[in-house]
Amino acid sequence: MFEGSVAAMPRCRAGVLLLALAAVLSPLPALALPAMVAHRAVYDLVLDMDNSSDKVSDAEGRMVYEFAGSACEGYTTKLRFVTRVSDEDGNARLTDVATTTFEDVLGKTFNFSTKSFVDGTISEDSTGTAERIKDKVEVKMAKPKARRFEITRNFQFPNQHLQTIIDAALRGEHFMQIDLFDGSDKGEKVYATSAVIGKLNSGADDFGDEAVAKSAGIDKARHWPVTISYFDGPVDGEQSPTYELSFILYENGITRRMRFDYGDFALTGKLVKLDLEPVKVSAKNCR
Repeated sequence: MFEGSVAAMPRCRAGVLLLALAAVLSPLPALALPAMVAHRAVYDLVLDMDNSSDKVSDAEGRMVYEFAGSACEGYTTKLRFVTRVSDEDGNARLTDVATTTFEDVLGKTFNFSTKSFVDGTISEDSTGTAERIKDKVEVKMAKPKARRFEITRNFQFPNQHLQTIIDAALRGEHFMQIDLFDGSDKGEKVYATSAVIGKLNSGADDFGDEAVAKSAGIDKARHWPVTISYFDGPVDGEQSPTYELSFILYENGITRRMRFDYGDFALTGKLVKLDLEPVKVSAKNCR
């Protein structure tokens, strides 16, 4: 976060998250999300003292993730990610990032916008669209300046990325690599990602972050520990990831026990509030 001491924090995707969250498919089939639920999740963030350098003395924050839509309308995701990080001299920096994305159910169209503030001063204001056309994905940026470029068709958008991981988990797979485009860094960033999927669980676990999931009635749903590593280029087994995101992933797309590892420091996120309702999937409403 601080020049000369702490690396700049990348934008979180939920969606992660979820992030957010993400086998390269070519051509890509339709990835409908009938099992995922509309929800609003709130996470409290704190510094992971066991995995941070002495360059960061303290960190705290909050993340709010909203997922809404239907198999007819497409899906809108809103993410607000606010953190305050202090260095070894006690200097603090407040970062506030808000993103909104829309993705159609077939993964053909992806709209994205980001506004970021550092200590109250805007650092990014970007909007753009990405459209899958034949053998390519065409990206059009409206802000911060108009431009157009292309990426290869195998890149997935965030909801596709997350659903691909869920589908792999349901098949009993434990490792996969997926290329991701999520509109990061003024729409200029693309990632190669590697996902490691842990053992299936459909009951209580020992991660200490289950009470909110239980109160929402999803504690018996199937879930897995997942770690996604994000790379700036193709994964060849040699380079270190730009950052890593770990979480418990439910088959309905909800996540908890978040952990963001930025190299110089790491944040852990505890799910403190969860409101959910079924995603509308009635085909009779599609026209």
